[in-house]
Amino acid sequence: MRGDPVKGLPATVWAESLDGIEREPLLRAVLEVVRTLLVPEWADRRKDDKRPQAALEAVEAWLAQPASPEALLQCKATAKACTAARGETFGDQHRIPEAARALAWAVGPKEAAPIFDALAASEEELLARIALTSEYHLGPQQRRAIVEALRKVLLPPEAPLEDPAVSKAPAGPAPYSADGHFELGQRVIHKKFGDVSVTSVGETWIEVELADGTKKRLAHKP
Repeated sequence: MRGDPVKGLPATVWAESLDGIEREPLLRAVLEVVRTLLVPEWADRRKDDKRPQAALEAVEAWLAQPASPEALLQCKATAKACTAARGETFGDQHRIPEAARALAWAVGPKEAAPIFDALAASEEELLARIALTSEYHLGPQQRRAIVEALRKVLLPPEAPLEDPAVSKAPAGPAPYSADGHFELGQRVIHKKFGDVSVTSVGETWIEVELADGTKKRLAHKP
């Protein structure tokens, strides 16, 4: 999607793109965007002003106890504080408290519209940062960073790939044959030695442990 090179995508486009996602996980995902992509620079430059951080913490507290009137009131209070922070910093990082304020207003029995306002403000802030150095070609990269932060919360983690170097034994014992291939830990049925376990594997041999604890080396194919 192509957006304005200065403002990015409008909130309506973010809403269309994320249509169908439930409000609570969406709120958590956008909170991750603001916290990881916007707040660090605010914290670095305005160490004593923690109004955006307080708003995000209030949203998290409400998510933990959505029925709590105190948590809802705290969100409203921090949203008002972010309004003041936005006015005090207008033209220089004001979109950070603006995004945090939108999330704080999104709690309670309301529509999800403020969540998308927070996304639009986040993208505009990231684009403003690259505009300072005229690196406009990095615009798509800024949006990808937002999408990756959203995916981190909205999508389940991928299952780790199986390490091919780790041998896995078949479920049941296999009859031994010099033409067969066997894995470490596999149970094997040998005509002479009975039920044995593979304890070591070489290129053309396996070592098996017999029932009495003794070990024998047998041939196998790689």
